[in-house]
Amino acid sequence: MTNRIAIAGVSERDVDLLLLEEFQSSHKFQDWFIHEALGSSAALGSCVSARRSITNSTGESDLEIIFEDSNGKKTRLLVENKVNANLQPFQAERYKERGNGYVSTGQCLTFHTVIVAPARYFGQSTATKGFDGRVTYEQILGWFERDASLGARRLYKIALLRSAIDKGTLGYQPEEDKPTTDFWEAYYDFALKRAPELEMPKPGPKPSRSSFVHFRPRALPRTVDIVHKFASGYVDLHLRGMGMRINEVHTAVLPYLDPDMNVESASMSAAIRVQVPKLSVSAPFELQRADAEQALEVAKRLHAWFISSKEFAAWLIDAQQTGPSDGLPALHT
Repeated sequence: MTNRIAIAGVSERDVDLLLLEEFQSSHKFQDWFIHEALGSSAALGSCVSARRSITNSTGESDLEIIFEDSNGKKTRLLVENKVNANLQPFQAERYKERGNGYVSTGQCLTFHTVIVAPARYFGQSTATKGFDGRVTYEQILGWFERDASLGARRLYKIALLRSAIDKGTLGYQPEEDKPTTDFWEAYYDFALKRAPELEMPKPGPKPSRSSFVHFRPRALPRTVDIVHKFASGYVDLHLRGMGMRINEVHTAVLPYLDPDMNVESASMSAAIRVQVPKLSVSAPFELQRADAEQALEVAKRLHAWFISSKEFAAWLIDAQQTGPSDGLPALHT
């Protein structure tokens, strides 16, 4: 009897971990993936390290795989994985900047950047969106469908990839909520006047309960942003990739904190948090203008505070570059 597996809500993280497992366990998959991404003449050696969600001052790599050949030459593969989200501005360029940094510091001799996504992500084009190579979900699905050596466990992988392809093809189309959209537009106009240095992006149509606004001003490193969480009543300075290192962050930042600032965990980030009045996106903005102004003043203060806390900022950048990450330890083959 054929097993039927249904997997809903597949995320990029799910596909990341699937790829991570194959890179660390299957030489056949390693060779196949490299040939698909970089051409049949590419030969990088064997995988000696596979890690996920690697963050430094240039941003984040979804996967970083280190290969070593028989001569000891190390090549780093930097992989961006997309289910249905758009690429961020200059994301491919930042991947190359990251790779050049690894070469310049002697961590590898060469590097390649690869984007992995459903075929519809590329349309009819053969372009790689600025990366050195690309592999589609459909190609990876075909690999698992052909590789009978995996036995029954490949059924799960096939189901997961099919679900990811469906999600990438259909996309996520949230139903717009007019009061929420009106609130966001009014907040945006207010933020442009009262806090232009935060560079709030112009919002589009919003579904109900959409209540996190991300500020990414150019004066901050790419791994730091400010988030106003309307419904929770917080303004957070997010330090990406530091969510599992709260104690380290607290020790490093304690001498610089203002009395109303606290260090909290925010998923994979650490957050320097200040409480502010809660806002309701379903209520008219004009009735909450004073509370919104108070929150924006806090966001401006966090922005200025980080820029002025140069010693902590230097510590953070170094910690994000060199600290532990969510991935697998180096493999010895």
